Amino acid sequence: MNLITPRSPVHPISRRSFVTGSLAGLGAVSLGRPLDAAEGRPTNRPPKKLIGWGTDVAYPAKVQNTIRQVEELPLDGIVLSNFSGKKSGKDFTFDWECFGRQKFDRQDLAPMIQILANTKFKRFTDNFLRFTVQPGDFDWFDDFRAPLHNARLWAEVAREVGAKGWKFDVEDYKDRLFVYSKQKLAATKSFEEYASQIRHRGRQMMEAIQSRFPDIVLLLSLAHSYVNRTPDAGRKLAQLPSYGLLPAFIDGLIEAAGPRVRIIDGQEQAYGYLATEDYFRGYHDIKQRALELVPRRLWQKYRRKMEAGVAIFANYQLAVNRTTTRYWPPHYMTKETRLRLFEQNIYHALKTTDEYAWLYSEHMGWWESGYQVPTPDGALQSIHSAREKFTANKPLGFDLDNEIAQARLKMKEATRRKK
Repeated sequence: MNLITPRSPVHPISRRSFVTGSLAGLGAVSLGRPLDAAEGRPTNRPPKKLIGWGTDVAYPAKVQNTIRQVEELPLDGIVLSNFSGKKSGKDFTFDWECFGRQKFDRQDLAPMIQILANTKFKRFTDNFLRFTVQPGDFDWFDDFRAPLHNARLWAEVAREVGAKGWKFDVEDYKDRLFVYSKQKLAATKSFEEYASQIRHRGRQMMEAIQSRFPDIVLLLSLAHSYVNRTPDAGRKLAQLPSYGLLPAFIDGLIEAAGPRVRIIDGQEQAYGYLATEDYFRGYHDIKQRALELVPRRLWQKYRRKMEAGVAIFANYQLAVNRTTTRYWPPHYMTKETRLRLFEQNIYHALKTTDEYAWLYSEHMGWWESGYQVPTPDGALQSIHSAREKFTANKPLGFDLDNEIAQARLKMKEATRRKK
C-alpha cells in the first residue's frame, strides 16, 4: 500500500491553528502498532474515551446550568475553559492570562471556582480544566514566579473540583514563545542556551503542578510529533518559524514528572486527518518518530510517559463553518458521505489512542438550538455509531478511500479555477 497521501491545505477558522501538510517526503515507514479493536483490548489498558471541547461546551456557568442536557452527549467528559475572574476591579479570563507576568489568587477566581465545584457531573467521568501558555508576555530568562504560582493554584483547583487534570494548551497563538528568532536575547544567547533555559522552565512547571496534584493527567494540545512533521526538523529547530523550542519545554515536563503524572500528546495535527492510514501513521509519529527530537538519555522516560491521544475537528470533518470551506475536501462530499467520514474518523481515533480522543468544535451548539451554524442532522448519531462499533469490536463496515480521493480532486480543481 502506498502510504504517501497528499493532504489538502487547510485554512484555520479561528486563532486555533492546525496544519494538515503533505506527508510527502516522510518516506514509507513501518507503522507503530496501536491498540486495535479488531484484536481486542488488553485488560490492563483503560477504556477509550472521547472528550468534548470547543465554544459549544466550554463555559462553566453555562455547563452548570444545563449539565443534564450536556451529559446526554455521547462523550465521557468535556474541557472547561473561559474562566472569568476579577482582580483589583478589573475583569480577566484566567486561561488567557495564566502564563504571564501577573499572579492570580483564589479570591480573584472565587466565584468561578465555586461554579466548578458546584457543577454536579453524574455520567461524565473525565473532565479537564484548560491551562494555556498565554499571554507569554515575558522572556524565558525573566522572572518566572508568576506562571509557577498560577500553575500551583490551578492544579490545586483541578484536584479539588474532581477534574482528571488539565487540557494543557501549549499552542502558541502569537507565534512568539517557542520561536528562537523572536526571543528577546536571541542576538546574545544561542539557540542551545534558550533550549536549556526553556527545558529548565518545563521542569519547574511540572514540579509546581505535581506539588498540588501528584496524579494529574496533562492532555497536551501538541508535542514533539507536531514539530516533527517538518522533514528533518531536528537539524533546523533554530530556524523553524514556529515551535522550534517547544520540544525543550516538553522535555522538561517529562524529565520532572513523578510516577503518577500522566502526559498525553493530544496530536492536534490530527484535525486534518481524513484517511484511515493517517491515524495509524499519527500513532507511529508519537511513539517512534518523535524520538528524533527527544534527547537520547530521555528516550526511556519518554516511552514510559508520553501517551498517544488524538484530536478530531468536527467542523472540518462535517464541513461546518461560518466562513469558506472550499479548501476542505469534505466540502466536496455529499452530506451523507460527510457523516460517514465523521463516523469513520471517530472510530479510528478511538482505535489509535492510548486512552483519550478529543473532539473539538466551534459554534455548532451540540445540544442547543439557535446557533448560526447548527450541528448537522445525523452528527450525534455518527458519534454513537462509531462508539458502539468500536466498543463491540465490530469492523467499521465501509471504506471511504475513493470518496476522499474524489473530494481532493474536486477541491484541487475548484480552488485552481478561483485563484
